[in-house]
Amino acid sequence: RENMKRKFALIMLCILTVAALAGCQSKDPEYPALEDPQQPSNVKDATYSGFTGSYDADKWLFDSSLGLFAIYDKEVYEAGNPDGKCPNINVVISQDYEGPLTSEDMDDLMAEIENMNVSGFSIEKNEMKTFSGQPVIYYETKTQLTDDMIDIMIENGSITESDIDAVGGRDALMAMGETDQIGIYAIVDGKIVMVTGTYYDNSDDVMEAMKLLLKTGKVS
Repeated sequence: RENMKRKFALIMLCILTVAALAGCQSKDPEYPALEDPQQPSNVKDATYSGFTGSYDADKWLFDSSLGLFAIYDKEVYEAGNPDGKCPNINVVISQDYEGPLTSEDMDDLMAEIENMNVSGFSIEKNEMKTFSGQPVIYYETKTQLTDDMIDIMIENGSITESDIDAVGGRDALMAMGETDQIGIYAIVDGKIVMVTGTYYDNSDDVMEAMKLLLKTGKVS
């Protein structure tokens, strides 16, 4: 279980840094509930790396070029992302998990992340919630790309030195500024699924899209 917690923590941190550039009933009914998403009129499904989920095709575009299941703000993406600030959401499947997530799981996970002591990354808020009748781990973070984070991404295989050179080098990456993320850990078909959204100014559309991905999500 200790190795599992460390793996969760490392994957979460790597996914958050890339994004700055991704069945059990609750036994604890006191957790606040996340409302179900609204049903868009133009829904599309996407599949990548074992995860299938739905998104609002009027607002989002699917892209897996970073090696992740990811959707991007359609308007900003099609405009060429001129400011380097394109809201996006990515999904990563972790491993098998028996039983519902608990507050102890959340506390252990957050402690492991903080113990990594990586500069430029901070957890602003975390709490247990329920969604579609099951407990989930909800968190909010702030990320400022640093040398430490870039090293982690290279070691993890998320990016290469060539990728870094293609965007102008490390200094260009670190000049992108601070970004805000929200994320949800949930159980989908017996697997831990991590959905992470990066937003600028307002998180409403990102949160709505994250909930739709989880509500319709399937793992194969």
